[in-house]
Amino acid sequence: MVATLLLLNACSGEPNACTLYASPEGSDTASGSREDPFRSVQHLVDTLAPQQTGCLLKGTYTQEPNALIRIKTPDITLRSAPGTRAEIRGRIWIQRSADRVTVRNLDLVGSAPPRSQLDDSSSVTVTAKGARLINNDITNHNSTICLSIGNPKWGKAANTLIKHNRIHHCGKLPPTNHHHGIYIGHATHTKVIANLIYKNADRAIQLYPNAQNSTIQGNVIDANGEGILFSGLRGHSSSGNLVKNNIISNSTVRWNVAANWRRADAPGTNNRLSKNCLWASNEEPAYNHDGGVQSPPVGFTAEDNVVARPEYRDPEAGDYRLSSAACKEVLGDLMPQTLLRGPTDR
Repeated sequence: MVATLLLLNACSGEPNACTLYASPEGSDTASGSREDPFRSVQHLVDTLAPQQTGCLLKGTYTQEPNALIRIKTPDITLRSAPGTRAEIRGRIWIQRSADRVTVRNLDLVGSAPPRSQLDDSSSVTVTAKGARLINNDITNHNSTICLSIGNPKWGKAANTLIKHNRIHHCGKLPPTNHHHGIYIGHATHTKVIANLIYKNADRAIQLYPNAQNSTIQGNVIDANGEGILFSGLRGHSSSGNLVKNNIISNSTVRWNVAANWRRADAPGTNNRLSKNCLWASNEEPAYNHDGGVQSPPVGFTAEDNVVARPEYRDPEAGDYRLSSAACKEVLGDLMPQTLLRGPTDR
């Protein structure tokens, strides 16, 4: 039965056609067909072979006993079944062996792990090449880091694509200065494109200590503890990172954009903040000048940015559609309006 299903999917020509399925009402002794699905996400990803797609039928999946889903196989896709939306409550680790894995169209609700499991406590950890995180809703209800890209012990990441996601309410409150929406730690050529990143405890995006040649473009970044930080540690200095065509606004603790090289041997080089729409509303006036950009900039350049209020439709309800003509022009057509409207419209 499974062999027949694989053949049908292989011949269908449909992008991301489902190879195997899981359902909260399924069984891990099942065949994995839509009519006879597996139960656990871990069993589903362990059963997939390269070039295959595992689809989750509607429902909530809680990974037990340790709430850590380890993806070890390269070139696989994990997604909600077409026409539905599934939620995973647990952490995901795309391991060093699992290059070119795609995780898409899912609601990912992480949690802080026991200290004994993984040095990196994030909800989603990437230590592989070519990972793709697309059109997910990612949160952990203020318990830890949401996305960690690269790890000094478990593996460097390369060519990670983070696109069209909502990344929000990550990190402990009150802020600890350690819990971010996206933590690009040991990685090259990370692309953070057209995401909505909001209300995270500390940085929306942390570039520390060794983030090289990242592209951060077309994102709406609002009401985080801090927006974006360039930084380094000892012999590592994040360099070659481009932050362009974003809206960065309303950081609640510190700057919208800043750098910190105190623990690095030298500042980073060729980091650029260009053509962004910036708006600062911090209760501490010192963080509000120049649209909330640290001055003078050290280890990065700031050019052609616009200071303007974004005029979001209703951010408290998650509606980030824009009224500001200046900010709309900066963002252009990079951001899908369906992503800005609200989580129920995805």
